[in-house]
Amino acid sequence: MSSWNLSDIRRLKIGRTYTVAEIAQTLGVSRNTVRNWHGRGMQPIDDGRPTLFCGDAVQEFLRAARAKRKQKCPPGHFYCLRCRAPRAPALQMADYVPRTDTKGNLRAICPECGGLIHRAVSLAKLEAVCGGVDVAFPEGQ
Repeated sequence: MSSWNLSDIRRLKIGRTYTVAEIAQTLGVSRNTVRNWHGRGMQPIDDGRPTLFCGDAVQEFLRAARAKRKQKCPPGHFYCLRCRAPRAPALQMADYVPRTDTKGNLRAICPECGGLIHRAVSLAKLEAVCGGVDVAFPEGQ
């Protein structure tokens, strides 16, 4: 999709109608992106010109599109931003990087692209999230 985020969606008023240009300007995307959304199922209020969309219909369409793209990471997998998919770390090894006393990040290498992959985790849930991955802790942990 595009570079809009969930907070941008809230800028669209529920009871208001928007043109393609107004949606594009409000969400910070191009007009062609909005036209593509229309082609993929975002419903206008009628078949007239200019094409008008109700704000709540646009919000609903974009939330559904985002929910459809979401992928839950199973145990032993981290989400790779480059590959855009959950991946098991290379050599089944990861490092624990603490952020607070009870929470931190698991950091590993993606076996597909070689980039760093991360997963936020609390120490209490570390065993359930690791799923067979060997976790190395820095000294003093």
